[in-house]
Amino acid sequence: MASSSSGDIYQRTLAVFERDEYRHEPLTTPEVAEALDANRRAVYERLQRLVDRGELETKETGSHSRVWWRPPEASDVDGAERTLRRQSRAMESVIDGIAVVDEGGGFVYVNETHADVYGYDDPEALLGEHWHLCYDESEIDRFEAEILPTLYDEGSWRGETFGLRADGTTFPQELSLTVSDDGGIICVVRDITERKAQERQLRDARRFNEELVENAPFGMYRLDEDLRITYENPRAEEIIGLPEEKDSSDAMGMDIRKLPPIIETGQAGIFSRLQEGETIEFDFPFESIYGKEAYFTGRAVPLYRDGEFDGAILMATDISERRQYERKLERQREQLAALDELNGVVRGITEAVIEQSTREEIERVVCDRLAAADSYRFAWFGAADAGPELETRAAAGVDGGLGDRSIATDPNEMTGQGPIRRAVRTREMQITRNALDDATSQKLREAARESGYRSLAVIPVVHQGMFYGVLGVCSERPDAFAEEERAVIGQLGDVIGHAIAAVDRKRALMSNEVVELTIRMPRLLDGQLPDSTDGTITIDRVTPVGDDEYLMYGTATGDAMGTIHTLGECRSEWKEVRTFDEREDEVRFEQRLSNPPMTSIVADYGGNFKRGRIEDGVYSATIQFPPGTDVRRVVARIRETYLDVRVVSRRQVVREDPSSQHILSVLAEDLTERQRTALEAGYFGGFFEWPRHRSGEAVADSLDIGASTFHQHVRKAEKKLLDVVFAEL
Repeated sequence: MASSSSGDIYQRTLAVFERDEYRHEPLTTPEVAEALDANRRAVYERLQRLVDRGELETKETGSHSRVWWRPPEASDVDGAERTLRRQSRAMESVIDGIAVVDEGGGFVYVNETHADVYGYDDPEALLGEHWHLCYDESEIDRFEAEILPTLYDEGSWRGETFGLRADGTTFPQELSLTVSDDGGIICVVRDITERKAQERQLRDARRFNEELVENAPFGMYRLDEDLRITYENPRAEEIIGLPEEKDSSDAMGMDIRKLPPIIETGQAGIFSRLQEGETIEFDFPFESIYGKEAYFTGRAVPLYRDGEFDGAILMATDISERRQYERKLERQREQLAALDELNGVVRGITEAVIEQSTREEIERVVCDRLAAADSYRFAWFGAADAGPELETRAAAGVDGGLGDRSIATDPNEMTGQGPIRRAVRTREMQITRNALDDATSQKLREAARESGYRSLAVIPVVHQGMFYGVLGVCSERPDAFAEEERAVIGQLGDVIGHAIAAVDRKRALMSNEVVELTIRMPRLLDGQLPDSTDGTITIDRVTPVGDDEYLMYGTATGDAMGTIHTLGECRSEWKEVRTFDEREDEVRFEQRLSNPPMTSIVADYGGNFKRGRIEDGVYSATIQFPPGTDVRRVVARIRETYLDVRVVSRRQVVREDPSSQHILSVLAEDLTERQRTALEAGYFGGFFEWPRHRSGEAVADSLDIGASTFHQHVRKAEKKLLDVVFAEL
């Protein structure tokens, strides 16, 4: 009803222009309003609507006036023509380009948008032209081969093609084709250049993001709303050590909180905070379900969709190398601290052992000082010559040390393959950097766990070829005893060996009792000396001068000096010989010995030559040792070099003159080694004879020291001895 009323209004308005007095005449708005007896404003809007419908035309005649008229032909066209015109105007108003081509392919209709899309200012420029004008050859071929067959078969086609503008450039377009009833084609086209650019930007951005995620140097995981793993990038797979034969991780689809490796960290609960909207950070060691060990650090960020929790993005970085580097720096700091402390400990031990009067005290103070250091867990000293089982002589820091309970009964130790027996056999320091490593023996691992240490150093204690035992030092630090630390702690073997040797010498000199051993070698130089010689060689003293060098003082009678020279030619340890105080029937001599086997062995056990004699090619000697010396072992070692050594006697000798004890005390305790050596060399070398057989310069030359140094040592020694002598008067 409303529609009918509206139609009547427009018809009545048009009827005004059909009146005879107004036919084909332009009318103003007031004139039409008066004829209709209607409101001027309402009539103006009605007239404008009729213009839009193509039934009236209008023209402005002034700044505030306009006329309206009906075209002469308007009254003659029928309803169908009016409808077509309205449709044409509607097509002109749409944003898409619209064109109609006839059966021959020529344009019969083109709207302004269509012309503008193809770069033409006027639609009439395309009317009558073939549609090929709007496409290049490649697209025309596509139309002929693909698009048109589909269009005529199905009646329509829609897709994307590339159009050709008037300036020769091409552009992407969205094209819709429909076959009309008369065999022509209705074309609807839209320029999608901007849309394609946006799509390309989106595609590029998506590809960039994908490549960023795929090639990210950190692991990235996508968790769904239930915190199940739905995606992991290649770096994440690399971090967890995904086996090559697997296409995807077994962790996919699992709740990250329920992964065994995450549970093992003890921090699985922190991931639940993501569901509460919290960003979390984590830092923990991690061993994946495939056995790959790593150290993770990272963070996880919650995601939301339409205000609801939609999962999370988890980013993890493998900082194993960084952690290893940090641990390496930490170990280096520990090693430097240990080295600094160790230097102080070694200095302290060196000073302390010099003050000790017994071997037991030396062993105890060494263990105490090492165990008191922050760098070491405990220390022990073992006697390695007590049979197959190790005797722990001293220990500090742990009850019982390592003893025979923990290492000596280890099969590896019994066969000489353990660190202690290797040190005993090779006389070289043995290091175990990690006692809990699978490569070590089971007994050693058990001992390390029980006693709480990780690293072990076994240091042989040796001085001038004499092996006294082994010093064990244990540390809680893994990989302790690096090169610099080994070099310092290895010095303890020499320091302790020297101190024990000095104590043994003091004990031999100070003791009222000594073990006196007389030996004989029937054939000193078999076949190289005559059966009998006119004269004898008496050995009065063998004085050590350091570095396994000795000076032997003696007297030769008759032609016995020939034997001395022959020995010098046949035995490599006999070096140059010097004579002094030569008389008609005897000559006193000084023979330099370098690393002589028997002399070194005697010195190793703290013994000294009391006297010796060579006559008719037979060598005999009396040697004194401290009480308790294993004489059997001494003889066994001598026989390793001299097969025909015979023991003539062995007895315990008590020193009868108690007054000599004071002088012996001075010799053993008050005189330095240099003073005692200078004194002995001067005494037995003829320096104190009158007339003097040798000058101080000559004796000093034998000792390889300066004359002034020799005189200084002798005078200081004389003063100390004379103090005792005069005190006894």
